Amino acid sequence: MKRRSSTAHPFTDDRRGERIQKVLAQAGVASRRECEELVAQARVRVNGIILDALPAWVNAEKDKIEVDGRVIRGADPHVYIMLHKPKGIVCTNVDPDGRRRVIDLVQHPLQTRLFPVGRLEIDASGLVLMTNDGEFANRLTHPRYEVSKTFELVVAGRLDDAAVATIEAALFPIKRSMSMDPEKRSRVTVLNRELGRTTLLMEIRDGKNTEIRLTMLRIGYPLKRLRQTAIGPLQLRGVTVGAWRELSVAEFSSLRKAAYKPTTARTRPDERGEEEPAAQPATTTAGKTFTRPFEKSLSNPAAKKFTRPFAPPVTRPFAKPAPQSGVKPAMRPVAKPFIKRITKPKRQRP
Repeated sequence: MKRRSSTAHPFTDDRRGERIQKVLAQAGVASRRECEELVAQARVRVNGIILDALPAWVNAEKDKIEVDGRVIRGADPHVYIMLHKPKGIVCTNVDPDGRRRVIDLVQHPLQTRLFPVGRLEIDASGLVLMTNDGEFANRLTHPRYEVSKTFELVVAGRLDDAAVATIEAALFPIKRSMSMDPEKRSRVTVLNRELGRTTLLMEIRDGKNTEIRLTMLRIGYPLKRLRQTAIGPLQLRGVTVGAWRELSVAEFSSLRKAAYKPTTARTRPDERGEEEPAAQPATTTAGKTFTRPFEKSLSNPAAKKFTRPFAPPVTRPFAKPAPQSGVKPAMRPVAKPFIKRITKPKRQRP
């Protein structure tokens, strides 16, 4: 299939391979958006031909790809790194303010372009996964795949169960989509209660982003410490603050199994947080399905007395059977109406 394009280069056939921006991003040149800008600036050549517009499909193994005169080799092997992020480090590859980034802490021998999987705020610490595998990172961060994130929260004061329930309701509203399985719902549990602080464990299992620190500050429970301890089955262990290491084979296998598991169907809860039961259609005596227009309750109780109850259609027991073909139905004799004659009494003569 050859797509229509207004470009002048001959790389418009999508059967040639992959898109040029994806090949450049996998080779560690830049992000896909930045690679698209490189193409728009006519800084990319393929087999000696300048790419002036998108789309363009190339074969990384057969085509000679150049960026600013530098030959781009094939995609680097995928790298998966566990980093123990300290406080004060930003989880981004481009920071206009010039702050220290997580990629500045990793000096990998392959010199490949890495990026953090997900975002961890600057005042938080803990587990950050670094990789150059875009598809795997999307599986871990997209809400559709429901890979859990575990955080350790330290709150000032000794909190009771009612305060913990308030925190859980603020972090995970009822209107938010929840799974049918209670074991897969986001929750907040108590790890330790001390005299001056309470340690909580928060599990985000629905994959949606949560502004933890701002939400806790809004409801009156400011955090003293926020640390991410796990991503799915991957636990933060064996790494000191500011250090990194590559994942073991067992860790990567378990994390990949969690990322590529089949997604479960979700149902929308009602306003009370309960699942909406399926509406059962009413049936008549004849077995036909119909809808009751007055089945829905009114919001005003005083208006119920003005509603007319709905009655199903009634079949007449004395209905005549359908006449057979060629046979005339019997005529029913019609009785003459009885009319009473009113006469005046005769006048008696004296």
